[in-house]
Amino acid sequence: MKKRTKRVEVQFTEAEYEQLLQKKTKARLAEWVRDTCLGSELSKKAKPVPKVDPALLVALSKIGSNINQIARHLNMDKTLSAQEKVKALFELASIEQSLGELVDNADKVF
Repeated sequence: MKKRTKRVEVQFTEAEYEQLLQKKTKARLAEWVRDTCLGSELSKKAKPVPKVDPALLVALSKIGSNINQIARHLNMDKTLSAQEKVKALFELASIEQSLGELVDNADKVF
């Protein structure tokens, strides 16, 4: 690593400084500021987030919540046999997987 010889002095209010301390993701504030301002290896390798219709994400989120509620009720239901529960949970898992694939491919579809 090259030796750092240049220094930049910046002044903050107490509140601004506290905000920096809360936002930092590194142990040392200077390291976090450098990575945030100049970019780190992780940010260079990060995959861009596809643009997806927010309404689609909301709808998918609601569907996922409903699937989880159904699964919870299936697990608590005493009237169904174990085989029936496994079959229903398998179907729910399949639906959830399909929804995940839809989200992954949403930038290609929409």
